[in-house]
Amino acid sequence: MKTENLTYTICMKNKLIIIIFSSFLILTIVLFSVFNFVLYPKKYSDYVNFYSKEYDVDSALVYAVIKAESDFDKNAKSKSGAIGLMQIIPRTGKWIAQELGENFDENNLFKPETNVRYGCFYLNYLFYKFDDTNAVICAYNAGEGVVRGWLDDEGKLDESKITYPETKNYLKRVNGFFKAYKNSKICF
Repeated sequence: MKTENLTYTICMKNKLIIIIFSSFLILTIVLFSVFNFVLYPKKYSDYVNFYSKEYDVDSALVYAVIKAESDFDKNAKSKSGAIGLMQIIPRTGKWIAQELGENFDENNLFKPETNVRYGCFYLNYLFYKFDDTNAVICAYNAGEGVVRGWLDDEGKLDESKITYPETKNYLKRVNGFFKAYKNSKICF
């Protein structure tokens, strides 16, 4: 009788430990998901997913650029005149519209779909020019002409040659966001 009670007690303790551990694990996953959602949102995912595929650009990089450029503010406008989610400069937007055979209207850069489409097109273009993600990130920020002077003999970005402190910081920020979005398993 005592052996049965002892066995029953041990079994109940083990079940309780498993329940507590499972609850803790579920709570940790939920908190991580909420934390990830707040810090690394995936707003405008329909546009990002569609146009990143259309222009063969990693969607995690597109999210990282949006996070760094505007923090998902579709109405963002910088001191230099860059507009929208991906902070497209009107001069660049006009060139992209011409490349796509479209009429250009600067106000369309405030429209998330147009801005993401143009941003993905431009990232694809930069990947065509540079076969190096870091060079692409820097060119998105500083311009492709400037970045050419920062490349090593193999066409890869030599970070020691970056002369713009803003671009050095931008590269670190985008790469940090890129890694976070790459590692994000839950889509919101």
